[in-house]
Amino acid sequence: MFKYTNLYQWGWRLIVATTTLVAAVDIPVRLVLDYQSLGRVTGFDWFITLIFAADMLLNPALATRRGRPARDVLEAQANPGPWFAIDLAAAVPFTAFLALPPLQLLRLLKLARVAEMMRRWQRAELHNPNVIRLVVFLFWLALGLHWLACGWLSLRGVSPDVTEGTNYLLALYWCVTTLATVGYGDITPTTNVEVMYALLTISLGVGVFGYVIGSVASLLANIDPARVRHQEMVERVKAFMRYRQVPSALRQRILDYYEYLWEKRLGYDESLAVSGLPPSLRTEVCLFLNREIIQKVPLFRAASEEFVRAIALEMRPVIYMPGDYIIRAGDIGEEMYFISQGTVEVLSADERKVYAVLKSGEFFGEMALLFNQLREASVRALDYCDLYLLTRASLERTLVRHPEIAARITAIAQQRREENVQRQEKRH
Repeated sequence: MFKYTNLYQWGWRLIVATTTLVAAVDIPVRLVLDYQSLGRVTGFDWFITLIFAADMLLNPALATRRGRPARDVLEAQANPGPWFAIDLAAAVPFTAFLALPPLQLLRLLKLARVAEMMRRWQRAELHNPNVIRLVVFLFWLALGLHWLACGWLSLRGVSPDVTEGTNYLLALYWCVTTLATVGYGDITPTTNVEVMYALLTISLGVGVFGYVIGSVASLLANIDPARVRHQEMVERVKAFMRYRQVPSALRQRILDYYEYLWEKRLGYDESLAVSGLPPSLRTEVCLFLNREIIQKVPLFRAASEEFVRAIALEMRPVIYMPGDYIIRAGDIGEEMYFISQGTVEVLSADERKVYAVLKSGEFFGEMALLFNQLREASVRALDYCDLYLLTRASLERTLVRHPEIAARITAIAQQRREENVQRQEKRH
């Protein structure tokens, strides 16, 4: 069986949607301006029939395709009858059997498929859903104006004094001015049916005007929702610092932290963002987020995929500013750290000597965890540092299932411990 990829599926959907839109524009115009032509089956009509018939046959396969969103699959399985009826009515060339041109309007039922495709598009991951909603609304508004103009032209009649194109433009002009509630009165209804049609158009215009104003206001207010949320959080922090009279130097460091958080992660806490996901998805996301740092650490490069998955779930991101102490000598060790980005220096207990400068891909803090002792050195950030930490419980839980990694970490920790002892002996 032919397997549909996303590219093939969306390519076919685009062909069907384009054909449907051309038919939705062409058929009402011909019904008003060239009524007799709809009584003949043209080459374009057979082309529409071919596309719609093929789509009717392909839709069951597309609806149950593996990888399609579950909600769409459930909807397709729950309502196969109505969709099949719509596809069938749109595909049958009724004018080939019945001399009733208005039956061609049944082709427009296929717009339900276009509406469904737009709904799935809106549900997809998009940067500005408000913009997409406004674009979709403007699309339907333009199509509605076209239909209203055709309806007015059918009521008003085609004037033989001007061309067919001019007749259509005058009808469209009346629809736009009436729908926008700024009618100039140069084209007015003369019969009761035309008056009722004009009243309906004006009523629609009032609703359209309100919707457009509300959508534009919402769009301007939420043009960048992530930035808005971040600014609101920063404003709350500023208000708190003013209320508690936080010193200006500390206040500036806090604001610098939030600015760095925005530049690096758009203000999001990775741990909170994935905490609500089911275990399988959380594992995949954590692997994607943490695989780079795991691959940077030489200790983990030869590790099994099982260990990488386990360690990715346990690592938690933290940020330190230049000059921040990550570890202080004498503290109880409960975490070890992996450097994703930035540089740190390892200082002696009295902070008079720099033991080492660690960069991206290196780790520290493991000795206090493995040997259950107090911190023997301090670690200070030299610049903005993105780190990932592992707590004692997380490390023990992971290493108990991977003794080969535990042995390597213990060997490195023992080597560093001996080096520290030698340094202390030299000092004395």
